[in-house]
Amino acid sequence: MNDCILSTEDILCMQYAGITSSRIMNPNLAPEEYAEAFETYIAKAESVISMQVRYGITTLTFQDGLFPDSLRKIGLDCPPMIHCLGDMSLLDTKANRIAIIGARAASPIGQRKAYELGKQFAEEGNIIVSGLALGCDKAAHEGCLDARGRTIAIVASGLNIVHPKENAPLQQRILGNGGLVLSEQPFGVKANPTRLVARNRLQAALSNTVILAECPQQSGSMHTMRFARKYHKRCLVVSYPEYNEKNAGNELLLDMNLAQAVCTYDIPQI
Repeated sequence: MNDCILSTEDILCMQYAGITSSRIMNPNLAPEEYAEAFETYIAKAESVISMQVRYGITTLTFQDGLFPDSLRKIGLDCPPMIHCLGDMSLLDTKANRIAIIGARAASPIGQRKAYELGKQFAEEGNIIVSGLALGCDKAAHEGCLDARGRTIAIVASGLNIVHPKENAPLQQRILGNGGLVLSEQPFGVKANPTRLVARNRLQAALSNTVILAECPQQSGSMHTMRFARKYHKRCLVVSYPEYNEKNAGNELLLDMNLAQAVCTYDIPQI
């Protein structure tokens, strides 16, 4: 842990100034190294944190005792802070969290498999993690909720923005059913391709197991599976009797022995 205790505002100032996460969390960081960032951005940082508090958001820094150990364990990939809306108990290290992921433009079959996975694992008492995107993410969250389970949505924007906006009702349903929405981005930050890939690493890091429902070879879900392997998570991939461009990512991971095959009609206990 950093010998210099940093406030939430300190860290946000450094992020606004473009200081890297690894430098922010360096135990040898000295106050003079971020003095200029503090002076330049403190008014903005205080305003943003104040707005987030009024919105009901809890911000945890890497120095907080409640900060998830599963994020600390990813080393240089660890975010210096996260912003949370909803039930913080879902971050407890004793909880079994399963990420169910897949493409936004998934086939109806792929979306159905994501739904079935979310529903079954929620019925068994697991917390379902996904990314609040359209397609497989949405289906996984809905399957969990239909089983009266609880789910974590990890997003790539500030928590005053729902991305995509079509999923605003789903986000409200997640929160209304004891779930959690989490982001490393502060208020006002919009999702973009880089932040979406960064979001994917948090899905993998926070989960014990990552399951791919369906995706093509070129997909953000393949990034999530890569992070899952990097962080030594259990990797599962839905197998299909036939493969096409929609599920070619599944076939590739299985052919390369990078994940274990799983069928939704024969899901193993985790």
